[in-house]
Amino acid sequence: MLTTPPLEPLLELVTRLEAEGIRCALGGSGLLAALGLTETVHDWDLTADAPLERLAPLARDWPFETAGSSGVHADAKLMVPGHSIEVIAHFAFFGPRGVIRIPTVIAGRWRGVPLGSPEAWLTAYHLLERPAKRDLLLDHLRSRGHDPGVVETLLAEPLPGDLAGILASLRDPGQPPRGTTSASSTT
Repeated sequence: MLTTPPLEPLLELVTRLEAEGIRCALGGSGLLAALGLTETVHDWDLTADAPLERLAPLARDWPFETAGSSGVHADAKLMVPGHSIEVIAHFAFFGPRGVIRIPTVIAGRWRGVPLGSPEAWLTAYHLLERPAKRDLLLDHLRSRGHDPGVVETLLAEPLPGDLAGILASLRDPGQPPRGTTSASSTT
C-alpha cells in the first residue's frame, strides 16, 4: 500500500507554480512511487525552473524555510516542513568538472502532479551516491525506454565519466527510446 504525505498541499503549490508560468516536476521518492518503484514517500521533492526569490512568495500562507547551496548541492531550496514539501530551485550539483545542471523536464502527470524525468533523477541519485535508487531508475529506463533528448541534454553537462557511461548506455540501439520530452501522461 502506498504511503505518502498529504497530496492536497502539493497540488496547491503546483497550481500556484504553474499559474506563474514556472515549470515544476515531481522527483525523488514521489517519482519512484509514481513509477511503481517504491511504496513509501516521506516527502515531496519538486524541481522548479525559477530562482528562490520567485518561489518564496508562492508559499506565502505556509511557514517555510529556505536554504542556499551546500555540500554537493549547487541549487537553492524552499522547504515547507508542515506539508513535507521541498522545492529545488534550478536543480544542480557541484561536480569534479564543474556545475552539473539537472533540467526540469515534465515526463507525464501522476494524480495531477507533473512528473520529473527518470533520466534526470537517475543522474541526481548517482551524484548523491544513492546507487539503489539510481539502479531502480536505470532498470526502469532499460525496460520502458528512455527520452533521447533528455539523455543528450544530460550528457552535455560536465558529468563524471562513470555517470556519463551509464547514461550513454541508454543510447544502445537495443534499448527503446521513450519518445520526446513531452511524454504522455502516467496514471
